Amino acid sequence: MNRCKRCGIEIVDVTAVCPLCETVLTTDGQKQYRTYPDVRSHIKILKFIVKLAVYFLIVLELVFLVADYYTADGINWSIITGLCFLYVIFTLFYSFNRRNSHIRKIYWQSFAGIVFLLMLDVATGATGWSLRWGLPVGVLFLDAVLGACMLFNRENWQSYLLVQLFALVVSVLLLALFFAGVTEHPVLPWTAFGVSAVIFSLCFCIGYRTAKNELRRRFYI
Repeated sequence: MNRCKRCGIEIVDVTAVCPLCETVLTTDGQKQYRTYPDVRSHIKILKFIVKLAVYFLIVLELVFLVADYYTADGINWSIITGLCFLYVIFTLFYSFNRRNSHIRKIYWQSFAGIVFLLMLDVATGATGWSLRWGLPVGVLFLDAVLGACMLFNRENWQSYLLVQLFALVVSVLLLALFFAGVTEHPVLPWTAFGVSAVIFSLCFCIGYRTAKNELRRRFYI
């Protein structure tokens, strides 16, 4: 550990001069410890848990496939469990990755959720429940998450604007499907579109210049 003779303070950082008075430091003979905590062990434990969970999910799905094949004369319900396990595996590998920002995680988790609901709808008979109820409720849930994130991170609220635009686009597509006659219930599509449009327009009303610069930066305009 280094000590400054002029200031009389002890400095644990690896430096040759005092950051206050720029006097050359002298060591006091004590062992110098690490300034920053070592998080590698925690990362290794987390990776091990993720790999172990993925392994058991794959083994469990293989067991379900065999059981489904011999009990239902084919592969039926095991496809649904496989899709669920696939979404969980994606969540474990992507959302628990420290290199991905939480905004990127929200976006890709939402996109993967849409794909998961559509595939699950097809696997269960393509009755259209994902378009009528699943996706509108998902958009409303995403709006709630983004609204909470903007409130808690008010100094950097514009960073969530691109994900909010994604929610608005999805709600517009759901409304277009309603007008095209694909879906029959108007409440959820209009509610999802209304909430998304209000949040997106409110961001521009509160911080027009900040929101405009953020979209320009994102789309390289």
